[in-house]
Amino acid sequence: MGMIVSLGVVAGLMGLAWVLDVLASEAGIGALHFFLGIVVPYAAAALFIGGVLYRIYQWARVPVPFRIPTTSGQAESLPWIKQNKIDNPSSTLGVIARMLLEVLTFRSLFKNTKADLKAEDSRLVYSSAKWLWLAGLAFHWSFLIIFLRHFRLFIDPVPAFVSILEWGDGFLQLTLPTFYLTDAVIVLAVTYLFLRRVFIPQVKYISLPADYLPLFLILAIA
Repeated sequence: MGMIVSLGVVAGLMGLAWVLDVLASEAGIGALHFFLGIVVPYAAAALFIGGVLYRIYQWARVPVPFRIPTTSGQAESLPWIKQNKIDNPSSTLGVIARMLLEVLTFRSLFKNTKADLKAEDSRLVYSSAKWLWLAGLAFHWSFLIIFLRHFRLFIDPVPAFVSILEWGDGFLQLTLPTFYLTDAVIVLAVTYLFLRRVFIPQVKYISLPADYLPLFLILAIA
């Protein structure tokens, strides 16, 4: 049910945008073009940035009476016990290294495992599950590159790094307009993330409309 509601919302948004665009084109309403082309995009960007900042502000105000780190390595203790300086850092350099690995490579998600109940002997077996890590990494990096590529539409002169990204992303030049690798990668990654929520019973059970809506929106845009 949540999937149908989310799909209906996305279809409604697309239909509304199409109707307004047709009205603006046929009636020649300049104000409507201004609203759709300038007001809506900037309002969406402001709402997104404001929402992120507000969420960070809420998190910062939550009282944390005890430090309960969620790490999976040996902490600093006795001299003869080897410390895991990245998984459980005790220095600023170690914290920076751990944060960079988390932000850039999703290191914790790389350790993700799945549990299977063996029917023959009712044993619970844990195994590696790297596909979620790979899809998440491909999705977020593709999204970042696509976002940076679009700076060419808003900045003049276009920064050199944007031109380099655009050239590297579209070096195949299979079609006109240019076929970008990240366009294909993000579609495949989002499709996999959606199919996980459909075919894995445990994930489907906990999925809400708010989980499906971003996937449908991003897939429709891509």
